[in-house]
Amino acid sequence: MVSNGRDKKEPKSQTPRRGRTKRRGKNKDNANGENPEDDAANLKDMELPDDFSIYGGSSVASSHVAMDDLSFANGEYNDDDDNEDEDDDGDNGRVGGTTDAERAENAAALRLSRLAAALSLAPTLPSEKRSAKREGMYRVLFKAVTQYAAGTDGREALESRWDCVLEACSYSLQGRGGARPGEQYAACRVLEACSVVLGEDRDDVVSSLNGTLKRVVNATGRATQVRSAALRCLAMVHFICGTDCLEEGEDCWSVMNLCEKVGNEKYRGENVSPALRATALDCWSLLSTTYDDAHIAAGDGYDDAADLGRGLQLLPLLASCLDSSDAGLR
Repeated sequence: MVSNGRDKKEPKSQTPRRGRTKRRGKNKDNANGENPEDDAANLKDMELPDDFSIYGGSSVASSHVAMDDLSFANGEYNDDDDNEDEDDDGDNGRVGGTTDAERAENAAALRLSRLAAALSLAPTLPSEKRSAKREGMYRVLFKAVTQYAAGTDGREALESRWDCVLEACSYSLQGRGGARPGEQYAACRVLEACSVVLGEDRDDVVSSLNGTLKRVVNATGRATQVRSAALRCLAMVHFICGTDCLEEGEDCWSVMNLCEKVGNEKYRGENVSPALRATALDCWSLLSTTYDDAHIAAGDGYDDAADLGRGLQLLPLLASCLDSSDAGLR
């Protein structure tokens, strides 16, 4: 196996009170400040975004989640536009009295400052009682990691807060604090983004996430998009951070085994959603690129017996997917 660092309530309408006929405590918020009737509706059929973005429209919390202490939570700035008057161009590459090098240095410092401000949210996440607020905080974290964690300084800043980020995401993925599917989905995407920034040869990161993410994928009662996000995150963590030094059962090969199982029509006695099956096959394809072609096409060939490679063994499953009525799976 090759080292895997590759480039490759809108508030609810107020209804008239019905005086004494209304039961005491009805429609009151629960201990977490959330309406239990809303919880039931959201948990019944979560429609989470397939491609997560900070303002991509979550089914639970949206971009207007209040975080006034972080001005960038509402997108009130633009890194690439300093509102300088380009008509003031001077000599030696100066614009508004600032050289290109100085502007680049200032922009890098600003990105690092915004990254540090967002990462400071991580230790406070488990103490926040509202799931919708926690999801909003994950959105800020995701944006910061994907847009501001650039270069060595960005990676080091993330590493300095990695334990806090890991603890917060694990808290949500374990379903603690009444974590809703939207929050769990967002936590998976944050971990996925972090794995890219942390980079290759980080078996410690893989080991810290293996168990948690596999449990989410195996939990048939979880929302499909949450399980899909957890599987994508697991595959990305192994692809970017893992090496061939991981123990058997904790390595990339074991994740491919999981993908093959989840890619079938039934898994753990339950029907598998076509969306989850498609995700499993995508992840399998990604991880297969970390092995030599012989392992995929022809097997190991021990004792002069050319065993079938994993890719050939997967052909019957792929054929059944082509017969599916779901266009996404096909």
